[in-house]
Amino acid sequence: MFRPLLKYRKVLLLGDQAIFSGTSFLVTIMLARNLTVEEFGWYAGFVLVLYLFTSLISAFVVQPLQVSLPSAADKNGYLTFTFWFQTAISSLFIAMIPLVLWLPVGLPAGYAPLAGPAVLLSSGFVMQDYFRKRMLAEDRITRAFLLDSLLMVGHLAVMVRMMAAPTISLSTAMLLLGSGYLPPLLFGLYASKPLIGLTDTWKHDLRSHLNQGKWLFYSALVQWWAGNLFVVASGFFLGPAALGALRLVQSVFGVLNVLFQTFENYVLPQTASRMHESAEDGRRYLRQASGRPLIFVSLLLLVLFVFSDSIMLLAGGEQFKEYGFLVKGMSVLYALIFAAYPVRIAIRALMMNKVFFQGYVLTFLFGLMSSYLLLSVFHLAGAIAGLIISQLILLVYWQLMLNKKEFLLWK
Repeated sequence: MFRPLLKYRKVLLLGDQAIFSGTSFLVTIMLARNLTVEEFGWYAGFVLVLYLFTSLISAFVVQPLQVSLPSAADKNGYLTFTFWFQTAISSLFIAMIPLVLWLPVGLPAGYAPLAGPAVLLSSGFVMQDYFRKRMLAEDRITRAFLLDSLLMVGHLAVMVRMMAAPTISLSTAMLLLGSGYLPPLLFGLYASKPLIGLTDTWKHDLRSHLNQGKWLFYSALVQWWAGNLFVVASGFFLGPAALGALRLVQSVFGVLNVLFQTFENYVLPQTASRMHESAEDGRRYLRQASGRPLIFVSLLLLVLFVFSDSIMLLAGGEQFKEYGFLVKGMSVLYALIFAAYPVRIAIRALMMNKVFFQGYVLTFLFGLMSSYLLLSVFHLAGAIAGLIISQLILLVYWQLMLNKKEFLLWK
């Protein structure tokens, strides 16, 4: 009786992943081909910082929500609290954007004309992230699917507009992308129906989120630097061409990154809910959930590895074809990232937030000490090698900490 429903939910979840990651990928490729190289570099840099903002906000709102929702006594009141907390923190971060971009000196000066479009795009980006992850945490997959479908329609309209215009500026492109978030945000408000005013438990919920979020916040900050130190250093030591090539490859693999994140957004709250009842149930579920996508991810990474030059040609044109070796290196890196996801989710579900943070501190310190040597000797290949070694450090450290807690995933 329930088997057809279960299959329907899996198909819907996979469809949501495909829509979300596919739309993001198409937008990136469209911008790479329609903007100048310099403008695409500005956009890539802005999005890199936007991901940092979203991670820092998520550390205090969405990530605690994913593990606390199953045990909340008043779920409606708790979800209302998270909505207003998300809105308050997002407003604080987004208000800083024009202040930073209007600085008359240094790198931000190049972004000054983009202040208005950047605020609109950032607002849509961070709230879409909240609504999507919240709906998945609530196990409302149909709503998440509709939310992402509306975003897809909005951004497909933007892409049609870009193709119809002979030229398009970065400011106009960002303004159009920001407006594409309006339909899903209206749907998110309608579907969530937040209460007006403070709930009875808001002080308790706030303390809980702040206590959980402090390590997650530090982790997000260090994680961003750990993940992007070699990217930033590539631009500094090797020049803008190297930075552009590395960012384009990361954008191509961003499709997989979104898939992995969606996997975590769904599996983490499910694992936490089962661990609330029994550690063994949570461990069994995590093993099963991690094993199912293994074949699909392995085949996809193999295709990327084999056809690396063709992929770079399709993504960025003839000028990027020589950087096909970066796709091969990234395929190895993402195989390690996927292997580490069950361990990562176990750390999160067990609320070992300090250990989560410490792992990224280790990788950040490694990057800080090795980036100059690796890049000066091996150039872009050194950047890929540094990212792979950092991921190995993270996986080994987290696994050792789980072993100390006698939580063995594969026993």
